[in-house]
Amino acid sequence: MKANINATHFENIPAFADGGKDKYAIHVIIETPRNIRNKYRFDEKYGIFKLGSVIAEGLTWPYDYGFIPQTLGDDGDPLDVLFLADEPTFTGCLSDARLIGIIRLLKNGEENDRLLACPPRMKGVAQKTDDFDDIDDIPKDMMRSITTFLVEYSEEESNTIEFKGIASKNKALKALESGHKLWKKKRKKR
Repeated sequence: MKANINATHFENIPAFADGGKDKYAIHVIIETPRNIRNKYRFDEKYGIFKLGSVIAEGLTWPYDYGFIPQTLGDDGDPLDVLFLADEPTFTGCLSDARLIGIIRLLKNGEENDRLLACPPRMKGVAQKTDDFDDIDDIPKDMMRSITTFLVEYSEEESNTIEFKGIASKNKALKALESGHKLWKKKRKKR
């Protein structure tokens, strides 16, 4: 007898936050907090986060890393997101976020993009990302550091990675909508 162990049911969390009033308001689930070497991943079968790998000594995650629920990428996993918050969160943290762009990558010949998101603006609290509305608002040195990290850690895991450029929040939204449609299509087949 096969038991359904998944107790988290992240599949019930919508990709879009705010009831759809703001098309760039999304939900993000953090797998790997910033400033650590461990890379965690959500294990759908067991409904828990699992240590997936440890990145090379000298590298740490520059920002929280996770996924957008109710989405699928070409690789069959939920869409990846780098969450540009001032402070780290924790593994399993659900956060509202603002979609601001996309980093285009090819990993082992397959499209494997990373969406970029920031925390929502909060009244009375200043955050470094408050001025980021689109990917071009990210300082060039910060963007270069992010893209360099994404390529280097992936190469350390013996992947062939190719940086294909960055794109606007509108392109990121199209990728997210496509990933959401793919998730719904797969869910119907179950």
